[in-house]
Amino acid sequence: MFQVRIKKTLPGFNLEVAFLINQEILSLVGPSGSGKSLTLQCISGLMNPDEGYINVNGRVLFDSQTGINLPPQKRKIGYVFQNYALFPHLTVYENVAFGISSLSRTEIDSRVVYLLDKMRLSDFKHRYPGNLSGGQQQRVALARALAPEPEILLLDEPFSALDTQVRGRLERELLAIHQFYKGNIIFVSHNLEEAYRLSSQIAVYQSGQILQLGPKNNLINAPASKAVAKLTGARNLAGGVIEIIDNLKATVLVPEWSQRLQVSLNCSHNFCQNQKVTVGIRPEYIRLQELFTENSLRATVAEVVDGVTSYTYRFKVENGLDKEFHLEAEASKLVAPRITAGEACFLQLPPDRLFIIGH
Repeated sequence: MFQVRIKKTLPGFNLEVAFLINQEILSLVGPSGSGKSLTLQCISGLMNPDEGYINVNGRVLFDSQTGINLPPQKRKIGYVFQNYALFPHLTVYENVAFGISSLSRTEIDSRVVYLLDKMRLSDFKHRYPGNLSGGQQQRVALARALAPEPEILLLDEPFSALDTQVRGRLERELLAIHQFYKGNIIFVSHNLEEAYRLSSQIAVYQSGQILQLGPKNNLINAPASKAVAKLTGARNLAGGVIEIIDNLKATVLVPEWSQRLQVSLNCSHNFCQNQKVTVGIRPEYIRLQELFTENSLRATVAEVVDGVTSYTYRFKVENGLDKEFHLEAEASKLVAPRITAGEACFLQLPPDRLFIIGH
């Protein structure tokens, strides 16, 4: 169990975050300067929080009330920096062994050989970092961080400088690492897709605070606020009023889209009749159809954006408010209809894919 509750004040910036995880991968996502890397620095001991506590498996790393503040080398934390921070004058073997020099030579060799094998680096153990590719350097950095057998592994945008192919391979390796490394991993990323693939929990950061923390599915399908919805890619948002609630389904009037929509609710909802809400749906969940069905809107294509594997359609809804466009939909090129700007179709918004946010 890993518990964090910290406050840190810097000139012009305040960090106040709290979370609890148990042997899983937590991703911190959010815009630059929102406090993600600062959180890792406070956890590692590179920076001291002003208040709070950090506890891992019952062992206190920091507690402002009791004055406990373990130095970084005693926290049992592995840290992989964005720029890898390898020692250029040491070989791959020596870099991995650097943090475990207190062990016997036999133990050092056994652990380093094991990690080099896990990271597919055995053939490179005598090379220097300058003679390695970016992906190889990243694997060395991961091996070095794991060598002291840390209880927590901190990864600060570890794949951001790598190309897509190498990044995908390293993502698979990180998931494999988590199978034999049973500690907690905190992963900082600007990329929601990457965070979603790698983690079970996601924390959405903004301006030094966590706007929402929870299972990754919840962030996508039930964002807690408009800010979270926007940060996680739900670009279709409009104001509405709940007219009827019938068991686990709400009828919502959405003037901007000139439509009444059925929205599925979860069993723990706390919405009420006549409540003002925001209705939203992700672009990839909108279905383009030729015929009218339940929860359909008649719309005209305002713009088509040609992507690598998909099209993004921007639509103006019939009788909707005067705007450049009202809704965006994304469709794979394998199934996307052949429609162009100026053509009309129906947009079906599945009730179980819509979400509502209370005001």
